[in-house]
Formats: sequence, C-alpha cells, structure tokens
Amino acid sequence: MVSKVVIVGGGKGGSALLELLHGDKNIKIVSIVDVKSNAMVIPLAKKYKIPFTGNLEKCFEKNQDVDLIFDCTGNHTANKVIQKVKPENAEIIGGVSARLMWDLIDERIKARQALETRLKEHQSLYQLGLSLTQSQNLSEIFNTVVKSALDLTNSPAGSLAVFDEASGEMYFGSAVGFSSKFLKEQVWRVRKGGLTSFILNQDRPVAIADVSKFAQFDNPVLLKEGIKSLIAIPLKAEGKIQGILYVDDFRPRKFSESELSIIMLLANMAAIAIERTKLLESTRIMAITDELTKLYNLRHFLNRLAEEIKRAKRYGRPLSLAMIDIDHFKQYNDTYGHIHGNKVLKKVAMILEKESRHGDIVARYGGEEFAIIMLETDKVKSKQFAERMRSKIEKSLCREDFKVCITISVGIANYPDDALDASSLIERSDEALYKAKRDGRNCIRLVKARVKQLKLTEL
Repeated sequence: MVSKVVIVGGGKGGSALLELLHGDKNIKIVSIVDVKSNAMVIPLAKKYKIPFTGNLEKCFEKNQDVDLIFDCTGNHTANKVIQKVKPENAEIIGGVSARLMWDLIDERIKARQALETRLKEHQSLYQLGLSLTQSQNLSEIFNTVVKSALDLTNSPAGSLAVFDEASGEMYFGSAVGFSSKFLKEQVWRVRKGGLTSFILNQDRPVAIADVSKFAQFDNPVLLKEGIKSLIAIPLKAEGKIQGILYVDDFRPRKFSESELSIIMLLANMAAIAIERTKLLESTRIMAITDELTKLYNLRHFLNRLAEEIKRAKRYGRPLSLAMIDIDHFKQYNDTYGHIHGNKVLKKVAMILEKESRHGDIVARYGGEEFAIIMLETDKVKSKQFAERMRSKIEKSLCREDFKVCITISVGIANYPDDALDASSLIERSDEALYKAKRDGRNCIRLVKARVKQLKLTEL
C-alpha cells in the first residue's frame, strides 16, 4: 500500500525529507506547503514534479485522502493550524517525532555523503590509474600523483621525493604549495636515524598530527615553511624503493583512517607506475645505446642523421659529419688483449662525449670507429672542433698506463657542400677518413669540393 504524504515547511528540514522520501516506492508525496514564495524546497519540488503551494487549506481540500503530514516548520503555531485544517484520518508527525525523524534523516544524509565521497575517491583513483598507465613521462607522473593526493585529502601542500639508489640521495620530483625558497632545497642525503630513513623503512603511511610533538621530526626547512602536520608514505614496487609521497598541512590535523587508506592505494599505484616508466625508459635507452661505450649505437645514429639532414634542408642550415677511427687499434688489441682494448674504447668515447657540444650526436659506428653529427656547423667550425678532439685524445691517452700512444684519424664531410643525403654524407666522410689514414694517421682530412666535384684536400 502506498502512503500519501504532505510535507509542511520548505526549509532545510523539508528539503532533506523530500530528498530522502521521493524515491521510496511505498510513499507518494502529493504536495509541499510553505508560506514563503522563495522557499528553499521549490527548485527540488520542480525537479521531482511535486506540487508546491503556500495555502495549507487548499492543499488539504485537494488531498482529503492524505495519510501522513510531516510538520517540518518547528513552529508551535503552525502545528496548531495543521491540527485544525488537516483531514480527519491524516496523522501528523511533528514535535518529538519530527525531531527523531530529522535525526534519522540527518544520519541517512551523512551516510549517503560518506558513500558519495568514497565513490568520488574511487572514481578519482580509477581516472588516476588510467592516466598513469598511459603516461611514459616521469615528471608528468610525479605531478599527477601529488595533485591527486592533495585533491583526495583536501590538503594545501605536498610533494613527491624520488630516491636515487646509486647515490643514496633524495630529490623532489614534484612539489605543490611551498615557497620558492623551499624548492631550492632539492637534494638531500638519507641520514641514518633521520626522519627520511624512518619513513622509508615503514610499510604503512606515517601520519603526524602535530610535528611539534613528534621527536623524530627535525627538518628545519619544513618547519620554516610552517608545516604542522603531514602524511608520509614510502613508494615501493617489486621490493624497490622509488621515493616518498608527502601530504602536508599548515595546521595540526589528525588524518582519518579513510584518508590514510586512500593515500596508501594511491601510493601503491604511483610506485608501480614509476617503476614501469623507469623500466620502459631503461629499455628505450638500451635500444639506442652501445653497451660498452654508452654512446648512441649505429641504428640510432643512422636514424638521427637522416632526421637532422631533413631538418637542415628545411631551415637552410649546414651540418657536418665526422668519422673517427682509433689508429692501429687492431694491433693494440692483438698485442694487449680485449680488456685493454675495451678500456681504450671507453676512454676515447668518454673524451668525445665530454668535449662535444650540447646538441651534437656522438655515436659508436662500429669496432674502433666513431661518428659525430655536428649540427649547424660549417667546415671551418667542424675543423676546429675535430682538431680539439684529436689533440685532447693524443694528450690524454699517450700515457704509460696505455702502453702505447693512442691517437685518432678524422674524416669530415658537410651538408650541403659535399652530399645531399645521409648515405652519401657517410660515404664522403669515409673517403676523407681513409685519406687521413693513408697520410700517416693522427690527422684530419675533409672533402673540400662541392657535390658535383669532390676533391680531397689536406688540412
């Protein structure tokens, strides 16, 4: 049986009651009554298509079969009027009964709000999971995680500190809500017995409601920022420490179990995403890097050379290619063995990398041969650059611990003077390199003529 209901009073209580009862299949709200023409309940009544009136008597004239009247006015005089004009069989719920009903409604509202909050949190985590899965950029991941942590806990500040296992240091991957001075303190060592070390050794969030009462909190930088409370949780994946996620507040604050639970879920997702992205980046680097020298490998060099020639053509800029060969390397390798040979290769590679300019592409071409793409470089500048390289290697590697004097021969060709495509540019550079070797090694040769009239000329 469906009970017919009239709600009297369109304020907060009446609105909450309407929100609670309108979806109940056993209740039909036939009217809402309030003398105020701008009552709070009006938009809600329109939304649910429930009649609204300011005249109590007319309401009951139309609804003689009403079963329940909810008096949400809290007004003794209004209750007397309702008693006087109500249909004979209608029951009024007001006074103590209304207060009990309101307590029930309030409890239901809070429960629903809590449920909506949890639903929102899990929706946010779901969206975060999608974002982290799609991202392959660590900085983007760090920023997304910190922003999500602050949104989920309604906190004003937070950061993500990344752990560098090799150096034992921490550095900020992302920080929000702090001063520019704070962000300058970007690197610090993990000190045994310190707060960072304590946090990294935990499996759950460390929640500090008041830092002044936490003996291990001795961070002067955070104290100057005015941090009064925080959550800190280590980011761990596959047994590896990735860093620490911090959520901070500028007032003493006891974080709820719900907040700690949601932050722990977020931290687990973040740690997995960071580990996955690092692995992808490591795999990508391995795919383009020579294992011994750590320079770019041949495949990446060829791809970049083709790209850079296209770019040089588009913008009308020169490009030079230097092919470099270690003199008498086979003889050295046969005499002193591969271990010493590899030592020479790595040392030469290190010098080439260190002495190259920002933006130039240094690669191991194969065996004892290297290549350098010199961007926006004409022949005069490429000659100067190559001579600096040759001289540096001669001075550095003509030492007793290398047993013999290690030198290099260099051949250089230029786009567009000597070749118009990648394969031709490599061929021209090789020709110049072979000329350098024929001319006694430890020297530089380049192709001087233009594309249609190639001629090797000694520097």
